[in-house]
Amino acid sequence: MKKPLFTALTLFLSIILAFTQTACTSSEPPSNTATDLPYPAAELNSSGNEVVLTYATYRVGTHVSAQSERILIDGFNEEYAGRIRLEVEELPGDQAYVEKMRVLAASNALPDIVEGKDGIRELAISNGQAIDLYGYLNADSAYKAEIGDAAIHANTIDGKLYSIANGNMLVSYFYNKAHFATAGITPAMTWDGFMGNLAALKSSGYIPIAMMTGENCWTTNLLLASMVGTLSDSGNSFMRTMYPENYETPELKTAMGMIQTILAEYTTNDALGAGLDVAANHFLQGNASIICNGPWMTSDFNNPEKAVAGLEIGTAMYPNDGMFAQFEIGYMICAEGAEKQDAAFEFIKYKTNANAQKIMLEESDIIPLTGDIELSAEYVNRNPLVAEIIALSGRAAYSYYTFDRIASFGVVDEMSRNYPLLAMGEMSVDDMLKSMTAAAARN
Repeated sequence: MKKPLFTALTLFLSIILAFTQTACTSSEPPSNTATDLPYPAAELNSSGNEVVLTYATYRVGTHVSAQSERILIDGFNEEYAGRIRLEVEELPGDQAYVEKMRVLAASNALPDIVEGKDGIRELAISNGQAIDLYGYLNADSAYKAEIGDAAIHANTIDGKLYSIANGNMLVSYFYNKAHFATAGITPAMTWDGFMGNLAALKSSGYIPIAMMTGENCWTTNLLLASMVGTLSDSGNSFMRTMYPENYETPELKTAMGMIQTILAEYTTNDALGAGLDVAANHFLQGNASIICNGPWMTSDFNNPEKAVAGLEIGTAMYPNDGMFAQFEIGYMICAEGAEKQDAAFEFIKYKTNANAQKIMLEESDIIPLTGDIELSAEYVNRNPLVAEIIALSGRAAYSYYTFDRIASFGVVDEMSRNYPLLAMGEMSVDDMLKSMTAAAARN
């Protein structure tokens, strides 16, 4: 009875790969870019000495990926006991991780294995620590197939692969069904309709949307990117371009004007300077009607330790049928020496192969890299919103990337500093965009 649903979801996972294109700096992978191929796993540590690897993670504590992270780290240490040992540094949250990795990158002291998010990969490339991983992939065709060509191409920069993706980011937005019903609205099909929905929610006594401008401005920049990426074809092209030099475009001006209004009139009083945990808590406690975030948040909706009882949550594409579709930057090797690099690849392989993708889906609601991962009926029944997000991705007219992916970290930092000024009317939209262009020129 449930087989057709499973088959359909597998098909949807295949469809979404069509929406994730190669970044503008990417190229087709060469047949082989490494002269020294890795040793097979069975030959690691032929000297009998245990290789010790350093690895830092923010996926700890209450982080939505903490459970899958612990399963994979423990599993790796058990399987490779006596040959490879992973020394793990746990950092309290995304921002603490990013800040520490930036400091370590400046002194060429990054750990042996690094997740390259939020500009860390680019810093590791520029300081010469990150190595090209194509040689490893080309020597292991089975694992290469588990990653998939689309994920490989998406992380290829100037013919080299510095990182291997650990997830496929499909991002819609979530809304409180009870709030929408009271306000007499449904998810908007246009941006004018979206702004009208915010006004209707406010008139009904609700805080319309949970926003935050601290850290990497995650929820605010998701909304901004969706506006830019769906307002026109040129805007969509902009949101698929790596490291834009000019942010003073018609689409960004229109979108930033809407963001200024939303920050000033339609969000919580503590949104300016807040982190993601603040915005998420407002939505989970039923204080705000909408939040922009990914499928990994769905496990919190029925968690009594995080969410108020009785939440009924829906999900929707962004107006003009838009949805984020991009592969995570994932993991890179910054270790020195062939023996450590070979061992580091074994960990990355263990952390991102088909089995790991299945664990991350079932434990942390992270979408797999290919459509080959089998979705159990039990998982679909337990996570209907994730299944719906996958289905929506197959119908999206516009797909695009996040600002974290296309912009330098200097641009995102500039946005975080200036959003409060924009919201309070102390900075104009034009000056905000000029500051972003200037930040791009500095990086």
